[in-house]
Amino acid sequence: MTLNQLKEILTGLRTGDRACISYDIYGVLFPPGEPDVDARARCYGFAKLAACRIENDPRNQKVWFVKDA
Repeated sequence: MTLNQLKEILTGLRTGDRACISYDIYGVLFPPGEPDVDARARCYGFAKLAACRIENDPRNQKVWFVKDA
């Protein structure tokens, strides 16, 4: 997956919809990955541009993007 592909997915979400990526994909898109503070900042900024918020799920090693209103 690329950032452009993720952007397409996120912009296609409707309010309240969710999409997730695994920590492995997260690490490729936002190196060096979880739990790096700079990677988190880049991810949050990317999500905000797509009108999404982040829900980190360390137990399942997933990052959820939730479309806001």
